[in-house]
Amino acid sequence: MNLHTYYTAPFQKARPLTNFFENIFEPLNYHVQSERELKDFPTFAKVAICLKGEQYPSGFKQKSYEVQGLEKTLESYRDAENCYITSNQFSFGRSEKRLCNLVMLSCDLDTYKTEKYKDTTHEKLINDVKEVCHLNNLPYPSIMYSGNGYYLKWIFKEKQPVFQLSKKNRKGKYRTPLNVQKWKVAQRVINKLFEDFGSDTKALDVARLLRLCGTINGKTGERAELLEVHENQSFDYMLQVLEPHTEQEDIDKIVGKKKEPKPRVLKDVQPVIKKALALPVANEEKQKPNVNFIAKNTRSLAKARYEDLLKLIQMRGDVEGERINFTFWICNFMCATGRMNYIEFQEQAEKIGQKVFKDKNWRFTDLSTLENRVRQYNLEMSINAIKHNDYIPLYTPKNSRLISVFNITEEEQKHLKTIISDDEKRRRDREKKEAIRREKGMKCQDDSDAKKQPWKKLGMGKTKYYELKKLGKI
Repeated sequence: MNLHTYYTAPFQKARPLTNFFENIFEPLNYHVQSERELKDFPTFAKVAICLKGEQYPSGFKQKSYEVQGLEKTLESYRDAENCYITSNQFSFGRSEKRLCNLVMLSCDLDTYKTEKYKDTTHEKLINDVKEVCHLNNLPYPSIMYSGNGYYLKWIFKEKQPVFQLSKKNRKGKYRTPLNVQKWKVAQRVINKLFEDFGSDTKALDVARLLRLCGTINGKTGERAELLEVHENQSFDYMLQVLEPHTEQEDIDKIVGKKKEPKPRVLKDVQPVIKKALALPVANEEKQKPNVNFIAKNTRSLAKARYEDLLKLIQMRGDVEGERINFTFWICNFMCATGRMNYIEFQEQAEKIGQKVFKDKNWRFTDLSTLENRVRQYNLEMSINAIKHNDYIPLYTPKNSRLISVFNITEEEQKHLKTIISDDEKRRRDREKKEAIRREKGMKCQDDSDAKKQPWKKLGMGKTKYYELKKLGKI
């Protein structure tokens, strides 16, 4: 069965699966922005375009461009030579740490390196690619000639953001959190299926560049062109169709093998008894932590802080004039704990705002700066870019700053867990130490002789007083 269909421009126009038929504008079929992005974050998503050549100091020249202005940008690269563009989108530059959206799965077919396809025609290549897809139950990809080899592109129906959902909503109405590792496994598996065509199973870099369609290949002098366009597929569907072809080795290569704990071997050791150094065994129970104890951890601290702010609202009854401050900081600390994130931010922030304001007389745009930070925080958390004790993009104020913002009095601080001044910390520490002394049977210093100085009333010196007291004469 001949699976080949016409791949010329008339074929593309006969089947309008794309809005852009001219080669230089091919990236506009997948580098797009949603209505919300255009409204709230028009300049956030970017792509990088790179020119390679000996004329550049580092061998290449790279520049980032906003997705919303990409059409005008592409026009300026119409006759460029050795020009490349990122297949995914970034908040800035071109690195995994700055990745914000996954756009496609792709195969770079270096057919000129294979015996079977080094002198192939477009028609035979397309027909054989479709046959592999048919045998492996894969949807047909969009196919592009790079001027020497070929690109296969399975473009997603919707861009896949890389930040994660909170645990609360992972099993709810929201999509399972996307992990860049899933994309890398899928990329590895799909490239394995086309190894005979010269695909590279090591091409797993999310920042990988593909030659810009419509530009010139410097090696051959030929222009890269779009040959066939097929329907976009959802990322979940692509994972589903690739699952039967995924082996444990593919997962281990990306995620790493799980290390089994070594069995603990107990050696027979004769106890060494030293009578002279024998110590009494304490039977005391482990001391319980103070009710105000907070672990030194970013998330636990953030949790305690937004609980303190909710407690402060409860104590004050009404916080008119400070409502947006309360809403802002509660949302900030909830995001730091993972209870809120960018995907759900607007929905949950509005619920908190309505609870604090007790009406709808407020604007979500007042939280726009925080929303930007939440997005960056979720992006970096999803790829483990934030390590222990690293700076995080969210706001992490000192207690003194929060006390000043909310005008928290000394009396109010006594009812809070962590938003307290240094004086309140010292007061609590004194109370804690005094309680420990009372439990051990120590007398209160207010009742001690050192405090009362009874020798003065008796008209004698301090030393004489304690001598007579020791003899029982006083």
